[in-house]
Amino acid sequence: MRQLKNRLLIMIGSILIIAGGFGWGYTYMTDHREAASLSAYCNIDFQTGVDVKGTVSSATLSIVDYRYSGAELKPAILLICDGDIYDVPGVTKQTPPTYSFVFYNPDNSFKNTNKFFAELPPETFDAIRKADEVRVRMVYSNDDSIELPLNDHDLEYWKEHLKDQR
Repeated sequence: MRQLKNRLLIMIGSILIIAGGFGWGYTYMTDHREAASLSAYCNIDFQTGVDVKGTVSSATLSIVDYRYSGAELKPAILLICDGDIYDVPGVTKQTPPTYSFVFYNPDNSFKNTNKFFAELPPETFDAIRKADEVRVRMVYSNDDSIELPLNDHDLEYWKEHLKDQR
């Protein structure tokens, strides 16, 4: 009887260890976040530059994404303005996670940081100005992809910055 209890205890312990391993893998290796907009999923920064005449001459987009997965963000995004698709090449960099409990930061502790920076092509300026919906699709090195719209506030912000100042 005692031997049966020991075997049962060992079997339950083994199952718990295996289940814990799968739970850890799901939590820390798979990106299972849900978000309704791009700014809810990651940090974005959109800036424009004007020439001496007050005409918008450049627009840049930077994205900072924190994720447990080690997959790197590919150096291009798709900008989708009311169904029109624009390929936006950029530059990416991944920073490994920090494991310090002393300097714990909920953004980057135990998470990889993917940074993307791109200058938007001039043909996207009018498309963004006229769009009712702008979506951004990002693809990672493990072929995961995420496509999210700009929320209303961000879309208005982008449109306001793309207005010529003459």
